Amino acid sequence: MTEKYQSVNGAWPDNLPIPTGEEAATAARRLYRLIMGQPFKGPVKIVSGNRYTYVRGGVLHVNPNGQHFGGWKDLVHGLSHHCHRRKFPGHKPHDGRGTHAFIEKEMIEHVVNSGWLDGKLKKPERVKPGKAAVQATRHARVLASIKRWESKRKRADTALKKLARQKRYYERSLAN
Repeated sequence: MTEKYQSVNGAWPDNLPIPTGEEAATAARRLYRLIMGQPFKGPVKIVSGNRYTYVRGGVLHVNPNGQHFGGWKDLVHGLSHHCHRRKFPGHKPHDGRGTHAFIEKEMIEHVVNSGWLDGKLKKPERVKPGKAAVQATRHARVLASIKRWESKRKRADTALKKLARQKRYYERSLAN
């Protein structure tokens, strides 16, 4: 059994970065879908401290910097145990058949090959526009609104002229 897990743990590169909370939550959802073939239906909660990455009470608790192995290793190991238990309910956690080792190695290869260790799961930071840019945008919106309302006023004036002509016509027709 130790040979299996040496090859599994040997699939990790050296000097693994610690994922952020967002990265860990996104990775957990995607890894769950990869192994189970369907998305995780419940909520995902980012936790810290002495907590494992595992599903408790229908909530996927994800610890980006776990206490067992730490970082990505802990995330993948905990999630692989949950998926193994769901797929093979009669098997022991580290059974001699290698089903858990296979699931964990598949997850590790996916993490490494997808570039998640390089930060591909990080969302780009949104840059807040400066005060001048915000004011310029609002000024442009005001100018566009003025143009729309002036156009509406012109259409209203034209419609009123037309209705006044029709009114005069009908007043003359009724007078005769």
